Amino acid sequence: MEFYQHYPSEFQDLLRRDYGNESYIGQGNPASKILIIGKECSCPSDDYTFVNNAYIWKKKSPENIENWFDARKWDAYHPRRPFYGQLLLKDNNSKKNPKAWEKLNRGTSVTWIAYQQFINMLLPEDLQVHPRQQLNFWEHCFLTELSSNCMSQSKKNETTKESIKQRLSANGVLSHPFFKQFPVVILGVYRYIDWYKDLSIIENFDGGIMKYIYKGIVVSEEEYSQFDESTKDRLRLYKTNSGFKKGEFINVHKSANGKHILLHTNHFVDKYQPRSEVWMKELADLVRPYL
Repeated sequence: MEFYQHYPSEFQDLLRRDYGNESYIGQGNPASKILIIGKECSCPSDDYTFVNNAYIWKKKSPENIENWFDARKWDAYHPRRPFYGQLLLKDNNSKKNPKAWEKLNRGTSVTWIAYQQFINMLLPEDLQVHPRQQLNFWEHCFLTELSSNCMSQSKKNETTKESIKQRLSANGVLSHPFFKQFPVVILGVYRYIDWYKDLSIIENFDGGIMKYIYKGIVVSEEEYSQFDESTKDRLRLYKTNSGFKKGEFINVHKSANGKHILLHTNHFVDKYQPRSEVWMKELADLVRPYL
């Protein structure tokens, strides 16, 4: 297709391949420097935007994308600028009546609000998005999912493991060089690294060139006092009174040549709210030198 030429060469090659049932590619800007990997989509498994993701990338031009809410049709969707026209505002879409277009406030999900808040920290003031303004985070990153087993609430199961295994296999979509060339990889998959440790998830994305640097974890003052000095040297400890939420962490991996960083961390949302501002700021501070 002619519009392939607008995409990076690695992405063009990815689009020419067929990954069967595990063909979900992602959303956002394939020419960006940040790859954000989530656990899985929370949409229904038969959702149009999920099932047709690869097809739309391959067959539909990303030019002249219509405003999602004005068009009110699936043809207006394109993963390059997903749900174009959404505002930095929590959506009021009712699951009981998801097609009541006239009642929608043009908002978005809490996860995408969190993504925008994070990306804002990396942008100059004139490009930052403020409440009730149109989202633009997908111009500055590419989003994909570790598993194609859609779930509204993540849980350990064999179906998810098999999906991850296939997507990470030698011929799987996530093993394509496109997903290994980003200067910044954020693995916001929390426990999936431990739950499915035999799948070597981190190794798939670090290309074998990353060195584990440190683990940043949140501890109480009392817990902090119990760590010996050698442990403190291996960890970056964030005290709970510094604004971090309990359970937030960032594992840092860097390449020897200083050109790549991989961050294994939490999902961007906790209990239906974006993660703490200090967690996002720490993440942004780690990412910024690689942009």
